[in-house]
Amino acid sequence: MTIMVDPRVELLCAVQTLTDYPAIARNTLYGKELTGYFGKDTASEAVRLTSELLDRFGFSYDAPLDLILRLSDAPYLTQVRAFPQRTIERAGGEDNLEKYRLALKQFASDSRFEDFWKSKIPYYQQIVAYTVDSLGEFDPSEVIAHYYNESKKSYNVILSPALGCGYGIRVADRNNELDIYGCLYTEKENNGIPYYDREGLSNFLYHEFSHSYINPLTDLYPSMVDATENLFKPINGKMSYDRWITCLNEHIVRAVHIRILQTTGHEKEALDLLRREHTRSFFYIDPVIDQLKRFEQERDSKNITFTQFYPQLLAVFDSLSHTDNTELIDPMFKGPVQTVLGQTKVVIIYPTNSDDSVSLKNLYDYTVKIQQSKGNGAVLLADTTALKNNLSNDWILAYGTIESNLFLKKYETLFPFRIDGDTIVTDRKQVGEKLRLITCLPNPQNPRRGMLVNTATHNQSLKSVRIPIEADFLVFEDISNIRQNGLYDKNGEWHFGQTPR
Repeated sequence: MTIMVDPRVELLCAVQTLTDYPAIARNTLYGKELTGYFGKDTASEAVRLTSELLDRFGFSYDAPLDLILRLSDAPYLTQVRAFPQRTIERAGGEDNLEKYRLALKQFASDSRFEDFWKSKIPYYQQIVAYTVDSLGEFDPSEVIAHYYNESKKSYNVILSPALGCGYGIRVADRNNELDIYGCLYTEKENNGIPYYDREGLSNFLYHEFSHSYINPLTDLYPSMVDATENLFKPINGKMSYDRWITCLNEHIVRAVHIRILQTTGHEKEALDLLRREHTRSFFYIDPVIDQLKRFEQERDSKNITFTQFYPQLLAVFDSLSHTDNTELIDPMFKGPVQTVLGQTKVVIIYPTNSDDSVSLKNLYDYTVKIQQSKGNGAVLLADTTALKNNLSNDWILAYGTIESNLFLKKYETLFPFRIDGDTIVTDRKQVGEKLRLITCLPNPQNPRRGMLVNTATHNQSLKSVRIPIEADFLVFEDISNIRQNGLYDKNGEWHFGQTPR
């Protein structure tokens, strides 16, 4: 795997920095250097075309990078690889791509880009060095090639301190062999030098390099993709993809990412990622993961490649397209606490029923901060207001003692626990003046949504904590010394019974 800073990408970013182009890190020290050096060239044809192609055709994000990586090194920018049809369409035609290529070449000459590049070489070398040092002897591309049981022509990481996000690009040669690229921003910083660390880079590459394996294979089976288009309808609008083929590819890429983590000893990270994918509406990901496990068995026993197995993977979607997928798209809530905490569209309920006005004010301030951390999707309600609303389609975060939070008080007979004075009763009795219980349960108005209950023997004990383990319930005074935690028995009504974790 090659790690580099690429002059073609830096030239492209320099031009984009001078426009309203999205996903460019303009406000960093490096971004300001680009603006300072190239600002005199804002009237150039390259800058004008960057804005025009963006405004007229949406030529942005990965598309300009797909163009630039098919050209020779800056400042010459001769076309050396054919443009794919998708990139041509996104630019409004091949003529526009050629005009843009020539404009970028002229910009490189007029702006004396080569002088800027040479002046920054020590800086770029440090970016690469810090990233390489973080990786040590570890090579993510070897993990990826092993998982798929097949290799690409080359694996390339292009770091740029000007990029605002990351992209996966693949460029085919005349023999249709792929050079694959991960083009990404620099996430960390050391002594003022931006770089990417081992964990972040690996996870990025597991995802983006996988697109170069999966997307070309999907393109070989258009009839199988079209036949499963009905799967897109229930999730269309819940994610940012506007085509079923894109959504299908993302399901498989993300499932592979999870399996790579699971099979390389990163089970917790894999479970966290799977939970996030569920909240992002990747509802078909679990059956894909199950089929990937079958691929892994055949890979290890029969030396089968991912390409050979791929029709069987697509068959998962064919099967799903002929079945009722309610339990995948809108499953019964099964916990754990982290599933509720991972939601961003939530109703947060604060208590109002107590003579202790100080504790109520502190809890209100606490829930306001939680709402702010969740963003625009979070709604903050007083318990009295929550009781008047239909919350059957909502994820709920409820705070306060059972007595002080009237919403919790209404449903307390449904809870598998109870609180009596200084005692929390689960399947055992535990006493403590500062005792707390954090638990998840089905939303009492709809078991397909979850509710977090963050309660205690006294409201004064409720404050922010970081939950260190995955569980349905935790009883503690100090989160570093948990008295009890575990999973509920969910056979019928939720109740205590499973062995604590």
